[in-house]
Amino acid sequence: MASKEEIEDVQLSFLPSSHIEEGLQQWGIKDDITNFVTKVGDIKKWFKGYRVESIELSIEGAIKDGNITKLFVSFDGKTGCKITLKPIEEN
Repeated sequence: MASKEEIEDVQLSFLPSSHIEEGLQQWGIKDDITNFVTKVGDIKKWFKGYRVESIELSIEGAIKDGNITKLFVSFDGKTGCKITLKPIEEN
């Protein structure tokens, strides 16, 4: 059994890109955009009724805070680390 210190939580952090911020400003939305944080397993839930064949993430950077690792996802896909996740087959 793993101790609490060994259990690590991985979060995905989607930071707003300059393209999104510019578009929102053109639409008259002036609120500051904050980053959106989720877990990999939650992404599949967004697409109920669809079979998610794969999820590709371009990781721009990462930080570790205690037992939480936060991965920063790039909107541009121009980073040094690209991860392709395929769901485990459910029987």
